[in-house]
Amino acid sequence: MNALIVDDHMVARRGLRTILHESFVIERCDEADNCEDALRLAARERPDLVLVDLHIPKSMPANEFCRQLRALLTAARIVIVTAFDGLPEIRDCFAAGADGCLLKDTSEVDFTAALRSVCAGNAVLDTRIAQRLAGELVGGQSQGERIRLTSREREVLHLLAEGCSNRAISARLQLSEATVKGYVSSLLEKLGVSSRLEALVRASDAGLI
Repeated sequence: MNALIVDDHMVARRGLRTILHESFVIERCDEADNCEDALRLAARERPDLVLVDLHIPKSMPANEFCRQLRALLTAARIVIVTAFDGLPEIRDCFAAGADGCLLKDTSEVDFTAALRSVCAGNAVLDTRIAQRLAGELVGGQSQGERIRLTSREREVLHLLAEGCSNRAISARLQLSEATVKGYVSSLLEKLGVSSRLEALVRASDAGLI
């Protein structure tokens, strides 16, 4: 796997590099201290995983970087790594193509597990960020507007929260993938969201998971 770390702090880059090399088979790991250089590296080296700081002084906004990187590398996994500030920026990064957001004070074990999950194709979001973002996603919902799920939809939701793919859910519940896809679509509609990541955030705030 090829990786790219984008952070203006050398110590942060060194720590992330160490985690990557200790936890994954890394063929190449490039570093950049600004988004412009990172895009040039990405175009040349085609990384599979990109870790980017949310705020890099004198560089383009992280959401614009995510947008350009996503256009350049459609299959790359993009993870925002932040000290937990700037919720609007985090939301904008997801809208621009980011696959996850982790906090810099996350334990190495949890950080590694989250990266493995995102590399497997899942979206990852630190629960502390999810709790704060949930207010924006469900703001204005009255106590009377309860989200009612069937028992099967709840089972599917809990497996989504575990990071399971449709195929994995199909195997766990002994359902066809087409049926699982139908349950996921129903969940998104009932939760009023357009992605699995938003569904988990909203479901968490509503006490469904």
